[in-house]
Parts: sequence; C-alpha cells; structure tokens
Amino acid sequence: MDVRLIISASRSLILSFLLKDKVIAEIKAEKRGEQRLVGSIFKGRVKRFARSLDGVFLDIGLDKEAYLPFKNSEESEGCSLPEVGNEVLVQMKREPTEDKGGKVTCRISIPGRYLVYLPTGRKVFVSSKIEDPEKRKHFRELFEKNLEEEGVIVRTCAENVGDEELLAELDALRARWEAIKKKARTIKTGIVYEEVPLYAQLIRDHWHEITEIVIDDREMWSDLIAYLEENFPELINRIRYVKSISVFFKKYELDKALARLFARYVWLKNGGYIIIEETEAMTVIDVNSGAGCGDTLEETALQTNLEAAEEIARQIKLRDIGGIVIIDFIDMKERKNKDILVRRMRELFADEGAKVHIYGITQLGLLELTRRKETPSVTKLLSTDCPHCRGKGYIKSPEVVLYEIEKEIGYFKGRYLELRINPSLKERIDKLLESKNLKDWVSVKLECNAPLDYYEMFFSG
Repeated sequence: MDVRLIISASRSLILSFLLKDKVIAEIKAEKRGEQRLVGSIFKGRVKRFARSLDGVFLDIGLDKEAYLPFKNSEESEGCSLPEVGNEVLVQMKREPTEDKGGKVTCRISIPGRYLVYLPTGRKVFVSSKIEDPEKRKHFRELFEKNLEEEGVIVRTCAENVGDEELLAELDALRARWEAIKKKARTIKTGIVYEEVPLYAQLIRDHWHEITEIVIDDREMWSDLIAYLEENFPELINRIRYVKSISVFFKKYELDKALARLFARYVWLKNGGYIIIEETEAMTVIDVNSGAGCGDTLEETALQTNLEAAEEIARQIKLRDIGGIVIIDFIDMKERKNKDILVRRMRELFADEGAKVHIYGITQLGLLELTRRKETPSVTKLLSTDCPHCRGKGYIKSPEVVLYEIEKEIGYFKGRYLELRINPSLKERIDKLLESKNLKDWVSVKLECNAPLDYYEMFFSG
C-alpha cells in the first residue's frame, strides 16, 4: 500500500493529511505551539470527592480541575483508594472545554514502535489484526513470562519482529516510565510527560507503512528529522521539505477535502445525500435517498443505506467526530436487511477496535454508536459559529483564513498584491506581513460588510 503523510504549516496552524493509495484516510489539525494535553501524563493532587459522579477532582496544574472516575470504573485501575491531598499520576483522556476540566485516567499507556506499555496494567493484549492463533499465543506467553506488575499491548507491526527486539523495547519503555516518575518527584502538580504532536502520532502509528513524508515548513522539518533520528531512523530518507505544498494540494484534492469538512450536506454517488449535524450533546446524521437502484423500495433502501454507511464511516473518521452518534438511515422493514447494515457498519469501524461501539438499530429505526471523544472534531477545530445563522452553520476560523492567506501570498512572492479582508483580521494580518517581511509588497484594504472569513487577493502592480 502506498501511504503518504503530507504536513502543511502556517504560523498558527498545522494540517496533516494521511493518504492511503492516494485516498485521504485521516486529517489532523492542531494549533502550532499549543501544549498537547490529551495523552500527556500529569502529577495531580486530590482536591475533593464527587460522590454523585463516582470519582474525584484533581489539581493537575491547569486552570480547571480534572475529573478522575473511580468507583466501579475500570478507569481507576492502577490507583489506590484516594484521599484528599493524595498525589497521583494520571493521563489525560479528554481535554478541557470552556465549561469543564479534562477527564483523566490512572490506566497510563506509553506507546512505542511495537508495544504499548501499561505500567499500571496487569494484562497482555494482542492486536486483533494479528490473526494467527499461534502468534497470539506466543506473544502472550512471552510477555507473561517477562512482565511483573505491569502490562503491554502488542501492536500489529510486531507480528514479524523477533523476541529480542520486542523485549529490548519493553526495557526502553520501562526506562521511560522510570524517568517520568523521577521527574514527578520534583514537582508539586503539573505535566511530567507531554504527548507528541498529532503529526508525530500519525508517524508513530503508521511508520511501518509510510512511503513518503512531505512538509512545507523548514523549522518543523528540522524538528521532525531529529524526532525520526531518535525513534524511526528508517524514515529519514523518506522525508522531504518543499517550499510550496500547492502541487500536492491539487494532485490529491486536499483543498476540496478541507472544504467538505465544513459542509452539512455530503452527496452520494447514487444521487442520495447525508446531512451531518454536530451539537454539544451528540452528532446526528440523516440519510436521504436519491435515484432508485433496486427492484423494490426495500432493495433501494438497503443499497442506499449501504452506500451511505461507507460515506458516514469515512466522514466520522475524517472529521474525527466523537461521542454519541445517531444515524437515521432510510427505513427498512426486513430484519435481515437491518442486520446486514449493522454488520457492515461494524466492518467499516473494525480498524478502530474498542474506540467505537455500535449498539444496533433502535425501535425508531435509528442506529446508535459511540466513538471515543478526546478532542473537538476537526470541523469544530477549524471553524467558528456563523454569526448570521445563530450557530446553525460554520464558517472558517481565523486560523484557517490566515493559513490560506499565508500560503497564497507565498505562491505570489515577488508580486505587489492588494489583500481585502474583514477588519477583525487586521491585527493578525499585520503581524503575518511583518514576520514575512512583506509589508512593502502587500497592501491591506478593509471590507467592513464582508463575512468574517472573507478575503480576496488582487495583483496591484
């Protein structure tokens, strides 16, 4: 399989596209220079009990207290019964929002090349993608013999790796955990191990199949070289820096993929379409039929639903939608057809393992699923509420508009330009032009009645 990672960065935003056989499989967006919280390990101190929530609240050095589920919860594995004032090492599972703090767990995991080390775990797990029963048995016996009060997850890419190399990585991950505990002893509360950025996580998860990494930021390219030298030296010769990423955006239609992230309507090949509505409580997806594609209404409904299922799974993964998802498929009468649809949905999310739970179709004909939520969806990260439709729609966030302007100005460097923008972007644009030494080349005109995400660029000489 041809797997490529394309990373494009501006002063404030980093976009990463993972392509498999030239088809976009994942899109990640993150603010440049922002501390990575999800996956990071913190030293916390118990502040108060939340008995009604079966948990405790911790001071972990952030503005808001973090919530640690405890009673009757597997999240508490690895924690002794806490008391107010107790210190505890936790890992963030869900980042804080404007309304509440993050959610943390005592079930710490430290990922490596072939293994995920579980210093507070007690079990050996083997990736479900390793299907050979003898291999699975061998891995369990190997680690059960070499583990103490700890656990591991054997990743798929470990299938053809020798025992010595696996045990060497286990020792390296143990050493990393000891270093984390040593650092924790030097602080009262706060972060003791910061998770790597999202683009580095994509490399860590797909290093064994990546054929090329393309990046358009020299500073990040230098940092990434250092990261690869330490962790994945075999990829050093597969990374290249390019001044302009535009060729790749056009070749793989990355710009169109970004635009589709903001769309409520997604069209299907048969003329049907799906509507995606993200709310605070859940995401609701409605399936609507197009041209008939079967001999009966029931067959048409099944075929349309199966096509919609493919696109829904793709959109959920691309947009990184988490939490509760309710899908209103076209109504089908026959039980066997409903079972076919549910089975197909499980197949489409099989690669995400325990991250997704599909609960089947309710009496109202709605398919229910949950997907582990760690951060806001890519759509939420890259957009802001539209001020004209009272939050019913989205427009590009200032970070996205600035990203697009920065890249477009770069394409026309050496030409005099007039840039027209909404006044809300004026201060940021001035900083951008100053940092790029472009104040003499770009004049800025303010359009007071333009939308917040509006910009246009013209040659001025």
